[in-house]
Amino acid sequence: MSVSCWASRAAVLVVMIATVLAGCAASDEGAGERVAPSDSSAAAVPTGGAGSVSSVDPCPASGEPVGRGDGVPELELPCLGAGEPVQMAGLTGRPRLINIWASWCEPCRDEMPWLQRAHDTGEVDVLGVDSEDQVPAAASLLVDLGVTFPSVFDPRNEFAREVRVITKPTTLFVSEEGEVVFVLPGAFESYDELRDLVMTHLEVDVS
Repeated sequence: MSVSCWASRAAVLVVMIATVLAGCAASDEGAGERVAPSDSSAAAVPTGGAGSVSSVDPCPASGEPVGRGDGVPELELPCLGAGEPVQMAGLTGRPRLINIWASWCEPCRDEMPWLQRAHDTGEVDVLGVDSEDQVPAAASLLVDLGVTFPSVFDPRNEFAREVRVITKPTTLFVSEEGEVVFVLPGAFESYDELRDLVMTHLEVDVS
């Protein structure tokens, strides 16, 4: 085998290891162990009322897209709990963490209590994006962990594609003006790290 062939294989191996260490990869980029929707009914979009996840807070009201190049992409997603569909680019007025997660992603589960703790301070809003998932599995995880911060539902992974990330979890730090000021691929390692990053990038104290 030639030296160039060995080098190519080594490069691929390094990329694979880095992805696993960072978190769970999106399905089309090489996923880890996961539970995929088996058909269209399994990934049915919740519409509120009896079909929604009642254990979480209603989704925030969104306005018109702010139309800024450094902002959240213009994408409307249905609320996993109660509330109207959310125009992701229309979320302004509050500092916010937008966390891309899935019930099958172990690092996502590990960091959720820290996101809930930050949400409970009232100093920063947290919005989850439940991606490539099934509603029953997502609802079960949220209940088990006592998570109440709102989430939107994105069975086709559209939001992650728009922001060009392949790792779950990924957290976007969004200013009051709707600017994405920082992106963290992979999970927080501790609440202290989350607190420090929020202070650094959003100038908010969630101690």
